[in-house]
Amino acid sequence: MASALSWLDFSADEQRRTREMLRLFEEKESRDELGIGQVRDAFSDLLFPGTSVLLTRARYFLIVPWCGQYADSTAHYKRGRQTLDMVERKALVALKQAAPDATGIIGARAGTAVKNLPSVLYNQALERYGISRTAVESGVRDEEEVGEHVTREARGHWTSSLPAAPAGFPDLIDDGLRLSPEEANWLQEQITAACPDTYLTHVLLSDWYVDGVDWPWSHPAAQTAPAEIVSILDDAELFSLAMHGAALLYNLLIAEWYEAKELSNVSDPVESYREALDEWTEQALAHPKRSSWDTTAMWRRVMGQNPRIEANILARRFLGEWLDVFVGGDLQGVPDDVALRQLIKQRERSIKGAQSRLTNEKLLRSWAGASGSRRLTYRWGNVATLIADIHEGLEPSDARA
Repeated sequence: MASALSWLDFSADEQRRTREMLRLFEEKESRDELGIGQVRDAFSDLLFPGTSVLLTRARYFLIVPWCGQYADSTAHYKRGRQTLDMVERKALVALKQAAPDATGIIGARAGTAVKNLPSVLYNQALERYGISRTAVESGVRDEEEVGEHVTREARGHWTSSLPAAPAGFPDLIDDGLRLSPEEANWLQEQITAACPDTYLTHVLLSDWYVDGVDWPWSHPAAQTAPAEIVSILDDAELFSLAMHGAALLYNLLIAEWYEAKELSNVSDPVESYREALDEWTEQALAHPKRSSWDTTAMWRRVMGQNPRIEANILARRFLGEWLDVFVGGDLQGVPDDVALRQLIKQRERSIKGAQSRLTNEKLLRSWAGASGSRRLTYRWGNVATLIADIHEGLEPSDARA
């Protein structure tokens, strides 16, 4: 018998490649130049479990299962059988036809040649929210042996509560990426049931919109969150603020070498980063919880989320030294502190080796003025889009102009 695993089952190599791809995309939020990704992702998972920066729009939580169901429905017919890959590419065409100007369509530029399909990008989230079920082995018997196609596919591959696909799917997708009220209500229930007592659920169930909110801790829902969630938000905010200073100092070091080499594609980078560090210092000194931040409790929290952090001794040592200065040190002296400059240099070189921007002149010449200088938001941009999609879908039909 020649057999294969249905689409949700990946081999060990495929799982490894997928995880590597996920980590690569995670770094798009802010490049991990100083090796803090484990802690960043631990906070992201604490606040917004199941999410990643790969998730573009909420309706894919239904479109992917619909594609799977459609592919399964053709599996018994040799001539009409369609793989999940084929169905997803049909759905891509339908989405572009239904909403040609919509943002977040996966493969909008590449078209049907897109390599990373929604079923891969959304796989982990679909499992986390209880939308997909564990797949079982299916196979095709040798035609010379029995002369027929036999399938042992899982019943209940998807949660039984999944709303029905729109008429004409996958060749036609009504409303494109816009959720219907039924779909939005169902998806909200799936996420909140799978992730109770999280900030994701708290914001999702709130009456406040996410438009125009730059940081998760700035959302009005943070004011009414339970104490444990507020504590996580405080730790996440302070860690984001602290590491922004480290990122700015790292870029200042690059800028100084850049100007020393008389490179000019970036205008006045040293002055820009010194001004940015001055602003960061003012913001840090003004934060009411900075000097009383319990970093020991913070470490327990993130290591509880990801135990592998405990074994990452070099990262913990670097972060510990930097956070000690952030909490109780002379922040106004950060830009010119010799020890802190050396700390940043050693950390970046230990991670990158010959690819360090502080030693590799070729990479220095390609510097565009910023390397991992953005402040951490813990996937908030992607999460806010998903929440906005659900909130919009829940609006009464007369408000859905």
